Amino acid sequence: MGNSGGMRRVLLVGSLPYRDEAAAMARAYELAGDRLIALPDGEIGERSDQYPSGDRSQWVAGLAGRLSRESELFDVRDVGTINEQGFPVDFDSTMRLRPKTGSAELGQRLVLGYDTFAARSWPHFVGLRASAQRRDLRMQVGLPTGLGVAASVLAPVRALRFAPAFATCVAREAQSTVSSIGAENLLFQVEAPAEVVMAHRIPRLVWRFAVGSVIDLVRQLPDRVPVGLHLCYGDLNNVAAITPQGFDRLIGFAQAVLRRWPRSHALAYIHLPFAAGSSPSPTDPAAYRSLGRLELPAGSRLVAGFVHEDPTVESLETLLATIETARRAPVDVATACGLGRRSPEIADELIQRCVHLATID
Repeated sequence: MGNSGGMRRVLLVGSLPYRDEAAAMARAYELAGDRLIALPDGEIGERSDQYPSGDRSQWVAGLAGRLSRESELFDVRDVGTINEQGFPVDFDSTMRLRPKTGSAELGQRLVLGYDTFAARSWPHFVGLRASAQRRDLRMQVGLPTGLGVAASVLAPVRALRFAPAFATCVAREAQSTVSSIGAENLLFQVEAPAEVVMAHRIPRLVWRFAVGSVIDLVRQLPDRVPVGLHLCYGDLNNVAAITPQGFDRLIGFAQAVLRRWPRSHALAYIHLPFAAGSSPSPTDPAAYRSLGRLELPAGSRLVAGFVHEDPTVESLETLLATIETARRAPVDVATACGLGRRSPEIADELIQRCVHLATID
């Protein structure tokens, strides 16, 4: 299902700042309903004194504390500096671990918990889907790439070496999720901030490392589940790792990934971030000039991550027109990243803005 023809849809990237997963799914569906591509569980996790907003609310940042307690697998090299929410204060203050095994053994012994997260949310999803009479609605399960997890907990050189181990674990937990929930009920969203940031910092000639990281995970996923691809600039405490003002490099990287996309796996959508953390999307039409050259597989949707709380709604309407003019086709609508770092009130407003923008002529 491509964007040409039919209505624009809304993508909720993942995390949401509501009480728990049941409340997040209910609120998301209440606000966006039939416009949703799929329904994420909100990625809140367990609230505690250590993680008052939930240990999943900052993407993979909450994994470091748990992995640091796996003393047979990791040494703690640097405890980092955390804020009152239990997460690193910035990208330079993350906990650093050192694996105590080889990559192959680590991949077999790692437990990240993505199948457990999905299983906990599944009963709430089933109840909501039944009450909404939306048998077609899929549960959206976000999956980081191996490099995404490795780069968040290991030193850079070790992250490259051990990324395949983390990808092996993520893929195994994805298969477990399919076994317990069923492929027909799922959409996997592969999330690639580490690769996008890398692609902005290294020459294009060596993009193969970043591209390969994405494709390595996709090839290992069960091929009966459609896959969405979320490109991202990173988001820690609502601050992006990079803030581009033009998107030639982002779109070039997206095309490089799509050239190697396995035909065995249906690409439901690709999400491109145009805003970045607390920074709204640029308004200069030149920033979006490469969109018209991006070639997607037949039936795949392009999702524009431009919705932000700072501009007026009228400005966002103008920007949507700018993006669709550059693309020469309609696009689906989203924020640049998950909303777990915003307040519930701002998240409500952003979802409502997405729905409004998806419905205008």
